[in-house]
Amino acid sequence: MHEYMKKIIIAICLTAVLMAAGCAQKYAVLISTNEVTMDDVSYHSEWWYDLILQYKMLTENGFKDDKIYVLYGNGTDFSTIYPDYDSTVQFGHAIADMAVNKTNIQNVFNTVNGAIKSSDHLYVWWMGHGGGSGPGSCNLSMSISNTGEFVSDTEFTGYINSVLNYKKRSLAVMTCHAGGMIDNLNIAGNKTVTLTSSTCPQSSYSISSTCNSRPQAEFNYTMPNALRLKNPCGTAVSSDYNSNGYVSLSETHQYNSATMTTSTPQSGDPDSISATTQLKMVEP
Repeated sequence: MHEYMKKIIIAICLTAVLMAAGCAQKYAVLISTNEVTMDDVSYHSEWWYDLILQYKMLTENGFKDDKIYVLYGNGTDFSTIYPDYDSTVQFGHAIADMAVNKTNIQNVFNTVNGAIKSSDHLYVWWMGHGGGSGPGSCNLSMSISNTGEFVSDTEFTGYINSVLNYKKRSLAVMTCHAGGMIDNLNIAGNKTVTLTSSTCPQSSYSISSTCNSRPQAEFNYTMPNALRLKNPCGTAVSSDYNSNGYVSLSETHQYNSATMTTSTPQSGDPDSISATTQLKMVEP
């Protein structure tokens, strides 16, 4: 082989390595604030069923297992009777990384901060009960049901903001009075899209009118359905409104608004990035 050709091949290989090293990554923190002990119980089993659907949505949209941090119950996956909600059957491994408690929630964001780069996307999901107080009931307090602890919207914003480097952030919150999270992050320059299950004064609800009759929080059913372009039974849903092959967070909110009936979902987008933010994109 000529020396010239060798140099070209080496240059191509080095370029490929450098491009791979600089590829944008997608990180996720999933927080399910209770421990499930029984299948098919409304306002109980959702903490596991909703978590599984979130994890499935992320992996189908290109998130890697080692970049999805799951806080749930006591840190041990629920042993369900349903294969479609069994983590080992669906993903080949358990998904819970640690117990859900206030200390671990703070620590997981510190861990992400040590790994994430300025070209990366951060997705955060919270599932649980919530209470509203203050003007318009917009001061949100979110409970960790299995420990009795509470995290305020201000505290949670502080945890999220401890992750200093990112290109974009997306946050989904399913609690009663979830709209209280929006004002905390609705600040220009945050590069953050916030989707919530309800307005500040509203409660959020579970539904049993799912395709497989499993109880799920309505928001935690419609939102991943939109991002997967199908429901848990595999039936297609029409959430790609511009038919470009990707579902943006703007389209996700549009689908939530069109299909949810028990509460009014909200969206915060101070930098007008939701229409161009798709979890499935290689570049976040």
